[in-house]
Amino acid sequence: MSEILQIESILNKDYESVNLVLFQEWIESFDKLSKLAVGIIVGPSDDVSLIKDELDFIKLIVLDFNNFDDGRGYSQAYLLSKRWQFTGEIIGINAHLDQLQFMIRSGVTSYVLLDSYVGVNEEDYANGFSICYQEAANNSGLQKKY
Repeated sequence: MSEILQIESILNKDYESVNLVLFQEWIESFDKLSKLAVGIIVGPSDDVSLIKDELDFIKLIVLDFNNFDDGRGYSQAYLLSKRWQFTGEIIGINAHLDQLQFMIRSGVTSYVLLDSYVGVNEEDYANGFSICYQEAANNSGLQKKY
């Protein structure tokens, strides 16, 4: 069983606890859950296009990055934040240090590292690149090279 299924709530950027529901639960109970200001846990195989018309009702979205070689979370973050203009928080969980820069460039607004990284200074990993080759959410301050 994945760690993601055990998460019932998460702290948002204002340090408020937000209750979470699984993606499938949201799909099945949209009418009820859309009135509760809950967050949604999105797994790598969940099709975020199924919620694109409901984004105004979602407080935050949690994406699971536990599988290091699975890039679907980056695509999900990009679609939500850039293409569909989701203005809520997108939190990457189960993150590895080496994923931070890519998560942020994709549109993830905050993250929770795996427990094995507690106490590690992640600053270089989150902001370690000085050059970029494509447009992204965090190009501010980066020198563009083509």
